[in-house]
Amino acid sequence: MIPLKDPFESDFLFVGNYLCLDFINTELLDAGQPVDLLSSFDSLVTWLVQSQTLDRRQAEEILVNWRNRREAEATLQDATRLRARLREMAERLVKGKTVPQVAVTAINEWLARQIGHAELKCARGGFEKRFQAEFREPAQLLWPVAESACDLLCYADLTLVKKCENPVCVLFFYDTTKNHSRRWCSMNVCGNRMKVAAHYRRLRRIRR
Repeated sequence: MIPLKDPFESDFLFVGNYLCLDFINTELLDAGQPVDLLSSFDSLVTWLVQSQTLDRRQAEEILVNWRNRREAEATLQDATRLRARLREMAERLVKGKTVPQVAVTAINEWLARQIGHAELKCARGGFEKRFQAEFREPAQLLWPVAESACDLLCYADLTLVKKCENPVCVLFFYDTTKNHSRRWCSMNVCGNRMKVAAHYRRLRRIRR
């Protein structure tokens, strides 16, 4: 019997250490060609599940209720516009430049759509306060990404926002390594590839 395919299974990369950077990284290069991993409203919802922004029950309800509505397509278009603003923000941070006002405006527009409530939860040795997000319409799905960008700009060391050093890679990450020496989006994706290329370049120089 062939097992059923998981509807929320996809090959997204989570290497950024911040939700907003992983969101930017849904647009990448493959063999030098741009690839948009958010090609549909379904893929956007799948990314939100894999990033733990939505739980599976929420995602299933969203797809049943919203998948074929015009608002779903509008939300996908809004998502790509937000991603473009956040990419511009990240590019400027990497270069040590100021964040453009258009990015700040876009973040604030999405933050204004936040709804939810605080919830008291029992935790080991006591209690903890958690924010329980609510999503009542497609236009509210991306405020967690905006909140992540807000937290990055307000609380993070912005000099640790980096871009992969592979010249044909466009992925960003926040460097949490102990000595802040991370160079690649991922050792598996780019690091080993660049090390192998450097090794062969050294061999060619030795043999000349």
